[in-house]
Amino acid sequence: MRDFEAAGVLFRDDINTRYYFDSSSAEIAKNRIQDAIQERNAPLIFLIGDPGVGKSYILKLLNEQIKQKQLTVFIDHPFFDKRDLLKFLYEAKGMDFDRDISFNTLKDELIKEYKDTTHTIFIDEAQLLNEEQFELIRILSDTKVLQFVLSMHKEEGSAILEKKHFKSRTKVVINYGNLDSNEVFRYIHSTLISNSFAEIATMFSKNSARQITKFCSGNFRTIKKFLYVLMKLLNYAKKNGIKKYQKLHPDLIMMAALELGLVHD
Repeated sequence: MRDFEAAGVLFRDDINTRYYFDSSSAEIAKNRIQDAIQERNAPLIFLIGDPGVGKSYILKLLNEQIKQKQLTVFIDHPFFDKRDLLKFLYEAKGMDFDRDISFNTLKDELIKEYKDTTHTIFIDEAQLLNEEQFELIRILSDTKVLQFVLSMHKEEGSAILEKKHFKSRTKVVINYGNLDSNEVFRYIHSTLISNSFAEIATMFSKNSARQITKFCSGNFRTIKKFLYVLMKLLNYAKKNGIKKYQKLHPDLIMMAALELGLVHD
């Protein structure tokens, strides 16, 4: 059935961990993070990649999976001062947090409490942290008790890893890449077919997937936006009886690219 409006919902720009796409980059990143967490040889794990490649998705997916077996703390907007981070960690263990107690006492109590607890602390968008916050993470990770997984944008993250906080520290660095056209083709088909939109899936050829990949530079978030816009255009053509654009015409792909500002007329 060619219900383009319903199919478009599948490509909305949100994070739903029920719909995991096992691209090469996603699988490599997920497996390496899982291994590092399990082995616990490195207190610092960095996931580095361009905005929109899927870093937040992988962190949320891993958090959901791992929290079934051990304690996890997930921080998705790291706008905290150093006491706020301690407060997150205190509350995750059900400990009372008193801001009037000295910072060092709070830190020492925290380390004592976490010492015999298997746990992982996920921090998304970690490139937003300031120098003081990075120094605190460095101090806590140096205790060999607390384990952090930090997701950062590639450009800022590469520079951060060169700073004194982390350059000489034991760490795992994982680079998260973009999709190639074969993966985009598989993503489109698997997403549509698994949700009973096989007729729409057959409209996409390997050539159209190559065009979409090129316009989006293989960026997963941009690809989803592109497909969402395409479905809107196809739905408009269907509702208004525009037969030429009720199939995946090259003009539609160009229209979607123009609407998203990926090309300029």
